[in-house]
Order: sequence, then structure tokens, then C-alpha cells
Amino acid sequence: MESDSSNITGLLILAVVLILLSMIFSASETAFLSINKLRLRLLRNKKNKKAIRAGKLLDKKEKLLNTILVGNNIVNISLSAIITSIALDLFGPAGVGLATAIVTVLLLVFGEITPKSIGTHHPEGIAFLFAPLLKFFTWIFSPIVFILTKVTRFIARLFGVKFSEKKVSFTEEEIKQFIQVGEEEGVLESGEKTMMQRVFKFTDLSAKEIMVPRTKITAIPMDITYRKLIELSQKSHLSRFPVYDKDLDDIKGILYLKDVFCKSFNEKNFNIKEVLRPPLYILETKKMSSIRQMLEENHESMAVVLDEYSGTAGILTTEDITEEIFGSIYDEYDSIDVPEIEKISSTEATLSGSARLIDVNEILGINLESENYETINGYLTELYDGFPENETEIQDDLCVFTILDSTDRKINKVKITKRGEL
Repeated sequence: MESDSSNITGLLILAVVLILLSMIFSASETAFLSINKLRLRLLRNKKNKKAIRAGKLLDKKEKLLNTILVGNNIVNISLSAIITSIALDLFGPAGVGLATAIVTVLLLVFGEITPKSIGTHHPEGIAFLFAPLLKFFTWIFSPIVFILTKVTRFIARLFGVKFSEKKVSFTEEEIKQFIQVGEEEGVLESGEKTMMQRVFKFTDLSAKEIMVPRTKITAIPMDITYRKLIELSQKSHLSRFPVYDKDLDDIKGILYLKDVFCKSFNEKNFNIKEVLRPPLYILETKKMSSIRQMLEENHESMAVVLDEYSGTAGILTTEDITEEIFGSIYDEYDSIDVPEIEKISSTEATLSGSARLIDVNEILGINLESENYETINGYLTELYDGFPENETEIQDDLCVFTILDSTDRKINKVKITKRGEL
């Protein structure tokens, strides 16, 4: 009787060990699949021993995962056999059903759900902690893993699956985390971090959010004279113009000054039709990821942006796209205007009515949103349901806006006061 009791005790201890191993394998599998590969590479470059150890295992990802799967299956099958043996000793044949239920619950709770949840939330810590043990198991199970890998690859090829060395790839979220860590570690400067963050926002932006709006377009009529064209170019410092017939909704083409000069035109023989390039039209909802490609394919540096009614909503140039990533770019002809967003204190700032909501949110760290408008002018007129007079105060959930300069058609300048620091 004592022999049976000690036998069961030994089996129970072995079962606990197997459950722990099952937890380790499951947690490790999730951790190595979830770990931030960019951060891991950064730590490896800093000669972090734990990162180097985990990184070497991840370099042979297929071998690592197959080792974990083999180990987990061996452990789970052994655990089932042990629990069944204990149940048979205690309850006889009736214990088989009980053993099945117990094993199922144990493996679900302790072998799958709990360890995988831990591995998901703490991938780096779990991977670093169990890397030495997994290295040992990759060596122990190496012959089995080698044979099973060859067999599974052969079967997969029968179904047309091709295997090749997969290059390390990174998700957008991993790169964003790397940028954040890079600044904290001093690898990236604040300006570099801002530029990289803009790149991610850039592809999600639509033409409507970046374009020069209709009210700010400098366009020329079809019947413009040579002298007036030269005067306008000297005054505006622009080298290309949309050309319209009746109005801005009737744009006939784009005029590049270099084309005019190549023709050696003068006041008498100037013919705008000879140098007019066909316009490239894009919808205001089109994303920047495809707009840039369209401009390159058509060898154009300007596009006309259309609204849902096929009217001209604005224009978009390659310079607008560049400035969205790198910030404002000035040349010798650009005047340095008063900034559209200027902080006064930790809770106050002045804004131009034409300041874009996306820029205001980024610079001031707030979250102003409008489904219909992109600028402060549009946001406040929508909130106020009209054009407010000077000194009018408008409130939303985040801020108080005081109108400093407005007309009956638009808001020129406003002071924003945040409830809390900007």
C-alpha cells in the first residue's frame, strides 16, 4: 500500500514538472513570435547577452518553433499518460473519463491560455528568461526535429508549397516602437523622430488634407498675355500655373514657365495652347501612397484635385508632398511669414484660421476632429454654426477659442486656451 502511495506521489510530482514544461513551451512560442525584432536587434548591437542568446534562436525560427512544438507534444502526451495511470490506480476503469477531463482542463488553463497570455504581454522577458533552456532542447531534439522538418517539407511540396529563406520583416507597430526607443536611448534626435512619424502618417493622408485649397490657388486664364504672365511669375515666384477657361472648375491644363521660355515667345507670337500640358486629375479622397506613384508615372509635379461633384477642390504639387514629410521648405524667394501656430504659454497659443487641424493636433498635443473640415477656420465655423465676430468665445470639450481677427467670410486669427498644459 505504501509502495502504491509513493508511486502515485512520484507520478504527481512528475505531472507537475510536465505542466511547468508545457507552460514554458507555450509561453516561449508566443513570446518569440511577439517579440519586437527591431528592439531585439538594437539590444544585440549593444552586446546584451540575453538579447544575443534569444536572437540566435530566432535567427533559426523554423528550427526553434519545431523544437517547441515537438517538446510541447511530448510533454502533453506524457502528462495524459501519467494522469490516466493515476486515475486507473485510484478509480479503476471508471477513472479514464475523469482523467480525460482533468488533462483537458489542465492543458487548456496551464498549458495554453495562461502561458500564451503571459507570453503576449511580456514577450521580451519570457524570451530572455527561457532562451538558455530552449537552446538545450534544440540540441536534445535536434535529430527528431531534423527528420520531422524534412518530412513536413516534402509533404508541403506535394501541395505546391515552395520554401525559401525568408528575410526578416518588421511590422509598422514594431518600427514605431523602435523610433520611440531610439529617441529615449539617444540614437535618434527629436527632429529625426518627428520626420519618421510623419512618414507613417503620410501614407494614410488623403489629397484633401495636403492640397492647396481652391481659395489659395494662383491660376491664369486662357487669354492671358505674355507680359501679364511674366509679371505674375515675377510677383508670385511660381514656375507653373493651372490654366482655366471660364472658371477654376474648367481647368484646361498646366503651364510650365520653362516650356514658355523654350519656345522663345514674345508679346506678339505668344500662344498658350502650344505649351499647355494636359492636367492630371485626382480625387480628393485618394491616399498619398498612390498619388505619389501617379505623379511619377505621368512625369508631372502638379495635379488638380477634384471634389465629389468633379469641381476643382485644390491643387497638389510634389513640393506639398515633400513638405508633409520634411516640414516647410524655404528658398530664396519665400517670405518667412508669421507662423500659423505659435505657443504663448503652456496652456495658450495663437492660431491662423488656415492652420490645419492635423498640424494643430501634432504641435499642441491635442485632438481636434471634424468630419467635414481640415482647418481651424472650418472647425470653428462648424462649431459656432456661422462666422463669429471678434472677441467671441467658442468652447469644445478640450479648449476655449477666442476670436482675435475675423471677417464676415472667415476667421483669420484665434487664441486657443487648453484646459491643462499644451
